[in-house]
Amino acid sequence: MESWAVGFEGDDDVERHAGIGTEAPAKPRLRVRMVSDYICPWCFVGLARIERLGEEFDLDLEACAYNLRPGVPPEGLPRDEAYRGRQFPEGYRERLRQTAREAGIEMISPPVVANTFKAHEATEFAAEQGQLRPFHRAVFEAYWERGENIGDIEVLCSITAACGLDSHALRQALAEDRYAQRVEDQMAWARAAGLGGVPTFIFEENFALVGAQDYELFADVARRIHSGALKAEG
Repeated sequence: MESWAVGFEGDDDVERHAGIGTEAPAKPRLRVRMVSDYICPWCFVGLARIERLGEEFDLDLEACAYNLRPGVPPEGLPRDEAYRGRQFPEGYRERLRQTAREAGIEMISPPVVANTFKAHEATEFAAEQGQLRPFHRAVFEAYWERGENIGDIEVLCSITAACGLDSHALRQALAEDRYAQRVEDQMAWARAAGLGGVPTFIFEENFALVGAQDYELFADVARRIHSGALKAEG
């Protein structure tokens, strides 16, 4: 005689129904290399959007340095001087601020266009300590939300300490130029790869997106790469 029952089958069944001893499915791993410079406002917007992928993927974010303004002196340039004579399309700045606001960023115009080489070196220091993502975001926030000169070593040390890292160790590393060659190599790689714009996001070393694209496009590319439906040509 066939029969069926609805109920619990001992302690294991109780735990299963209570959610005890069960784990959520592991998120698929996604490696993304972000080629950017801290003085690029769209890079900050792009970072905020790519970070959202962490809700769906185990995001392995790498930073690759780019030198957007190679002529800026170590102390930086006043913004008015750096952009003297440059014309922006009508409404550009307001559209940028609105786009940033939608990404959770209250963006200002920093008074100084910073030389970011030391900031990129500090990023390598943070990455070596396993704190790339919080430090990466913190530098963008310091520059674009608070207007701090991120070319200043004291500013970088303050950001480092706020991220729970050893600011004295960073100061020593910067004094020794410990990460300078690594940053130079990253910039050289970007030039050799023909990357003419930032931000550029390279997914799993085989597909690149340029610009602070809409989140839906980032998510679509990530899903299609993970499923094997999207592969780079050549």
